[in-house]
Amino acid sequence: MAIRVSGLISGLDTDSLVQELVSAYSTKKDKYVKSQTTLEWKMDAWKELNKKVNSLYKKLGNLRLSTSYNKKTTTCSDTTKATVSASNSAINGTQSLKINKVAKTGYITGAKLDSSVSSSTKLSELGVTGDASIAVTTKSGTTNITLTADMTVNDVVNKLNSAGISANYDATNKRMFVSAKDSGVENDFALTATDANGIAALQGLGIYVNKSSNSDAYAAWAAYENTTDDELANILETINTYQGDASTAGSIKELQQDSANRKTENTNLLSKISYANNYRELKEALKAGTTRVDADGNPVLDADGNEIVDQNLTAAEQQELANLLTKQDDLTDDEKTRLDELKGQLGADDETWKKIEGYASTVKKFEAEDDNASDRDLVRMAYVQGGAADIQHVTDGWTAQMEENNNQITANTEAIAEKNAYIQEYALLTGAAPASEDTTTAESVAALRDKINFAVDQINNPAAYSSAVQVAAQDAEIELNGAIYTSASNSITVNGLTITALQETNGEEISITTSANVQGMYDTIKDFLTQYNELIKEMDTLYNAESSKGYEPLTDDEKDAMTDTEIEKWEKKIKDALLRRDDTLSSVMNLMTTAMSKSFTLSNGKTYSLSSFGIKTQGYFAAEENEGSCFHIDGDPDDELTSGNTDKLLKALQEDPDSVQEFFQQLTSNFYDALNDKMGTSTTNHSIYTIYNDKSMQSEYDEYTKTIKKWEEKVSSMEEYYYNKFSAMETALSKLQSQTSALSGLLGTS
Repeated sequence: MAIRVSGLISGLDTDSLVQELVSAYSTKKDKYVKSQTTLEWKMDAWKELNKKVNSLYKKLGNLRLSTSYNKKTTTCSDTTKATVSASNSAINGTQSLKINKVAKTGYITGAKLDSSVSSSTKLSELGVTGDASIAVTTKSGTTNITLTADMTVNDVVNKLNSAGISANYDATNKRMFVSAKDSGVENDFALTATDANGIAALQGLGIYVNKSSNSDAYAAWAAYENTTDDELANILETINTYQGDASTAGSIKELQQDSANRKTENTNLLSKISYANNYRELKEALKAGTTRVDADGNPVLDADGNEIVDQNLTAAEQQELANLLTKQDDLTDDEKTRLDELKGQLGADDETWKKIEGYASTVKKFEAEDDNASDRDLVRMAYVQGGAADIQHVTDGWTAQMEENNNQITANTEAIAEKNAYIQEYALLTGAAPASEDTTTAESVAALRDKINFAVDQINNPAAYSSAVQVAAQDAEIELNGAIYTSASNSITVNGLTITALQETNGEEISITTSANVQGMYDTIKDFLTQYNELIKEMDTLYNAESSKGYEPLTDDEKDAMTDTEIEKWEKKIKDALLRRDDTLSSVMNLMTTAMSKSFTLSNGKTYSLSSFGIKTQGYFAAEENEGSCFHIDGDPDDELTSGNTDKLLKALQEDPDSVQEFFQQLTSNFYDALNDKMGTSTTNHSIYTIYNDKSMQSEYDEYTKTIKKWEEKVSSMEEYYYNKFSAMETALSKLQSQTSALSGLLGTS
């Protein structure tokens, strides 16, 4: 804002005079600002209310389903042997259970070591003279570990832990403890040596054991005893190729990169096809016309018997309209006027025009990208040459490309699976073979041959085992109603029951009893009614709010004359009354109360309403203010109004839960459908899942913004006009004063 110094000659308060002169314009602008502010507050109020309606809508969607009511409770006759929980799918009744086995984790308690051994003791002190090779085999595969003589006991513990098992050295008891990560046979582990020093290391640590999983690991190596060196070399070289980078022909990464490239190409092709189809639909839609009729009102036919249609726009006008709809830059005022003229001539209804705008939007977005220029020209030329049919030829070609890409992607996926299966099949070899740029295939084969021979020797001539204690891995086994079920863990799920085995029952049966969870169903219904009551009460409060007539949003000058507390009270008065007597709010409230008052005939032939289960409103005369539509459950201990009544809902749930469930499913389904009809689709006035006209209100808000801007410019313009006038007056007065002073000097007057 310019800094003005005025009134120096005239002595007038120019700023105040100007503000008074433009006050009529400022008042007009403030009027629109206040209206926009009120609208903004109203939009915010609707947004908050809409969130709560949507929350109820989602709950209704869940309550339509039987899973919301099929709540179960279960008990076990001996909780020291097993614990049981039930899902909604569990059957009611009593079942028999035996715990034959509990799941166990594979575990090694190492032999007691010399009292001098600590975590920092080196392997060389335990008899290891050189590099030692050991292997850890788990469900995930085999990890080969090289131990050196100068490594400590703690170093070995860290190596074992990183290989996928749990290890620890108890310095107090002088023992190593090694176990699997999880229980069950499938999660067991093998700890084997792959050379003589490896045996020395495991023996020195007291954990070289005669374990079935260890024997299996040696047997896996021994299986390659008759495999020739050439065959081993071929396996290693094949896997090396498969594991190469994307530039390696035949590698998995090459195939993955090719599939990624083809998927990207398909994405681009889909964009092209969408563009071509929308361009065709746009051009065809602009050909809309009127069927020619004769004097009797009958359609006029051409020589081939087809109805003659007179297009509403000429070909040139169609192209002009298409150009305006897809122009990249903003339209000028003249272009907007011309667009409206052509739209009027076309005569499309609102729904058709909405589709046309959709086609144009897709076309415009695609053509905005420079990279799409050639495809744009191809589609446009195709339409010029052969219309919709030629565009179809273009899209058919792109579709064929996509199909070819998809076929190749499928082939790549199958090839990758085969290569991964091959790698997995020989994972034992690749994990143990030396891998570096300096290692030749022959050297890798020689290392593998040593390990194979070592495994064969250990099978035929096993080394001395440590005096360690083992716990074999074991699966849990239960017998439910005579059928056997097993699991790696002690938690087993059967037909909706989750049974956790704690102790073996030694052949004795224990019982599991499952029944409907009446309290759970009661709480589900009560929770729904509570949410409904809170929402309908809030709506009633908003609808019946006191009038705020005479209150308008405050201008900055008006706020300056008030305290913060006064401003807050003033604005609250307006905000509380924003939805007072609102027609949209009234329609939603009527929808909700109507849905809750309906009766339904169930499969038993009887008709029920909420009152059949002791669920009623107090009525407008008896209820507290704005609570006339709220429902109360007879006998609800949390409701002081009805807590002393007989609880008909709880009794119905205990005696006939199926009928209660069926009624509430019908009630909530009908309620859900009614809300869905109200807001489940988008219209020109509101967005999807919105109960108020958010689009119309936003459009109105935007118009206020434009109008306010115009009036601000008007106020600024008038201020400038009056300041210029007063400035000219000051200049004239200054000249007059100067002339008077000069004349006084000549006359000798002061």
